[in-house]
Amino acid sequence: MADTVDLSIQSVASQDVLLPSQTLRLPVEVGRFGADNTGRVSAGDGQIVQFGAGFGTLSRQHMTVTQAPDGALVVTDLSSNGVVQISQTGAVSLGRGGTVRMAPGAMGVFETVGLRVTVTAPKVAQVTTIGQPLHLVYDSASTGRLKALDLDGVSIALVAEGAEVLMRRRPGIARAALQTLRSEGARCLVMVGPDGAGGIVAIGGAGGEVSHNRRMLEVDEAVPMDHLDTVDIRGQLLRIMSAEDGKGLSCTNPACRQLNPYLPGENCRYCGQRLGDGTSYWVHS
Repeated sequence: MADTVDLSIQSVASQDVLLPSQTLRLPVEVGRFGADNTGRVSAGDGQIVQFGAGFGTLSRQHMTVTQAPDGALVVTDLSSNGVVQISQTGAVSLGRGGTVRMAPGAMGVFETVGLRVTVTAPKVAQVTTIGQPLHLVYDSASTGRLKALDLDGVSIALVAEGAEVLMRRRPGIARAALQTLRSEGARCLVMVGPDGAGGIVAIGGAGGEVSHNRRMLEVDEAVPMDHLDTVDIRGQLLRIMSAEDGKGLSCTNPACRQLNPYLPGENCRYCGQRLGDGTSYWVHS
């Protein structure tokens, strides 16, 4: 089971992002501390992230995000002023001591004392056989073309040739395909393909060139890929999509452009920007 959660905080009134999306170790607690009522988020590994001062209406222990034995996330209201869950069907107050369970991959939006807290539960890989049912959607900023490519026994490489980035296909698992390309003298920036154990991975080929869900990949670092994941290579995007899991919505923030679940009324789970004008992506089955 994953033991992290993505969390961001935004001002309801101004829409300003107070805390960009952070990947935090569970359990996570939101509250305040100090004479100046500094807002803070504390994680299970001891990390503390602050998001400004003057939050006197926050309780010192305001809300928590924990993990149930079955892997679901549990959001608990510990506050004096209340936490409200926001969804497309309306707003529901948790009540002090009240909880909300979130399934793996779900995104929850909660409002409290003028803050909007977005919580995204870690996803559980749904691939049981290599290449099924994930597709790689190639969104080239330079050409504007959109291509959906099967990853059934095939790896996709993005290779640098001078200032250009070219796509190459290689049979087999990603790690072996990367080694083959290197033996040929190619400068592979990233390889996306089967991991040999039923999943799909992205492997960094060059440091400082490629990011996965806005986090830079190290050389030879392998990260699991799942529905709605995005790899950015010099402004060109590789997006992992599943025909079975439905379409995604791309953030319009040019510094973000990450995929989100198709919830037009919600905010981007990475930067907090409203998704109403986002671009839809899907794979035709």
